[in-house]
Amino acid sequence: MHPSQRPEDSSGSPDEQPFLSAPPMRYQNAYVWLLLLSSVDVIFTWHILRRGGLELNPVAKLIIDKWELPGAIAFKFALVMFVIVSSEIVGRKRDKWGRGLIYSAVGIALFPVAWSLVLLSMHGFLTRPIDAGDL
Repeated sequence: MHPSQRPEDSSGSPDEQPFLSAPPMRYQNAYVWLLLLSSVDVIFTWHILRRGGLELNPVAKLIIDKWELPGAIAFKFALVMFVIVSSEIVGRKRDKWGRGLIYSAVGIALFPVAWSLVLLSMHGFLTRPIDAGDL
């Protein structure tokens, strides 16, 4: 039986959400951009670090030094999840603030990606092949 065809129970109206369902996400397109930019940031950062670059964020440096790439990925996507959940919570109370929060996060996520591209192009990392010693 399709969910829209389920019989009404005696306790509520047909507009009630079924147990364990969630309303649709509010800013899905922005979440995709945040996820994309965060993924590219991890990839570029790891590429720069393998080529002898330095991590400037002290928290990220601590995590990378201890757990390497898996730690960097977990840290980045924990931050992404925090921003998405925060945007959803804030946006359900005040749409304008929630939208501002997620769009600000996307804008902020763009800066390290752009800076990494500058660094990679300045140092020839985009064109020079990776040696076995760089891995």
